Formats: sequence, structure tokens, C-alpha cells
Amino acid sequence: MKFSTMIAAINDAGRIGDAIASVQPCDDVVVVVDDRTTDGVAEVAKMAGARVFTRTFDGFASQKNFGIDKAKHDWVLILDTDERLSAKLRDELHALEPEPGVVAYRFRWRNYLGQKWLAHGGLYPDYHTRLVNRKHGRYGVREVHETLELDGKTGQLEGDVIHLTYADTSAYYHKVLKYARDEARWTKQRPSLGSVPKEFLVRYVKLGGWRDGVPGFVSAYLMAYYKLVMRRYIKP
Repeated sequence: MKFSTMIAAINDAGRIGDAIASVQPCDDVVVVVDDRTTDGVAEVAKMAGARVFTRTFDGFASQKNFGIDKAKHDWVLILDTDERLSAKLRDELHALEPEPGVVAYRFRWRNYLGQKWLAHGGLYPDYHTRLVNRKHGRYGVREVHETLELDGKTGQLEGDVIHLTYADTSAYYHKVLKYARDEARWTKQRPSLGSVPKEFLVRYVKLGGWRDGVPGFVSAYLMAYYKLVMRRYIKP
């Protein structure tokens, strides 16, 4: 099956080349660059063979829908600059013959903190739907933790996406702050105070985050802190 790959990017020239390389051979890679970008990511993407479009950022969903519309093929794989296909998933995608009635496919994410795969604490298997037939799905109005709205069934592949989520604890912390603030603008559901320690205990104890050592503790702590930040920004 032929498919296009779409990547939305801002200031990630050091990683986008590896993201593009991980999908090869792919005859169409579309990169949508935020117009606030300053580090030359567009030039790196062009050198890697991508078609590049620069666009004023008005939300993650809008950015991705724009890129999907620019694709040459109806089936579109959606990646971020910090994501790479595992060899198994790449081979599955290139050999894929979509099942009747299936308009999208989901697969698992391996999330990393530094060099450590967070295999526990509720972070694996972490399923996301990222291969879509654009005739039957696109991103909805929610611009944070955006999701595809589909008019058919979703299939599942067995390979993983390698997600180099956080370079270190500081990067994890700042990402938590950003996403919690952004999500607070889109939801009126204020987390209860009790949900904060509960989040930590569930992730670290019940879901085995302790098995991932210090990175597992950091992850559980910051996922609980995420709820606390949202609580601060959503008024009762």
C-alpha cells in the first residue's frame, strides 16, 4: 500500500532527519513547519526529501489537518519529530493491505525519559491512532491532545513507535507545564485535590512504575503534578 507521511515541526532540526529516515522507503513525506521556527528545520527536512510547507500556527489539530490535505496519497501516516518507526512497524506499514471497512490503524508507543524506556506506570502499551484514510477521518476541533474523528473501524498493527518523549527530567517538567496549561483552556473538568496523590499511587504502585527505577518515579510524580497544574488553571 502506498501512503504519505505527515510531520508537524517547530525548531527540531536535530531530530527531524531521523524521523523521516525511519519511514523510508516512502515516496511522499510532507512536513508542516510552524512559522515561528528559527533553527532551520525546514532546510533539513528538504534535504531529507520532504515537501515542506510553512504555516502560521493556530493549533495542533489545524496544523495536522493542513498537512493531511497536502498529502499525495489518501492513506496518511502522522508522526512528530521525536517519533520513529520501529523496523517491525515500518515493514508492517509497507506490506499493509487495509481490511474492508477499516479507515484507520492504531499502534503502540514506547515512551522514553532520556535513554530509559518507561515500560510501566501505565505508559505501555500506549496506543495512538496515526494511520488514517483521509477520506474517512481528520482531526476534530480540540487543539490539545487532538484526536482523529473517524467514520469507520480502526485496525491495529503490532509494531511500536519509538517515542523519544523527554530528553531529561527538566524537559519532562516543562512539557507537563505547557500541556497542562493548554488543556486547561479546553476542558471545564477541574481535577479534585484527591486525584493528585491518587494519580501518583496508581502509576507508581498499582501500575508498576517503580519497576522503571528513578525515571519511573519521576514520571509518576510529574503525571500527578499535571493534574495539580490543571487544577490551578481551571477555576471552580
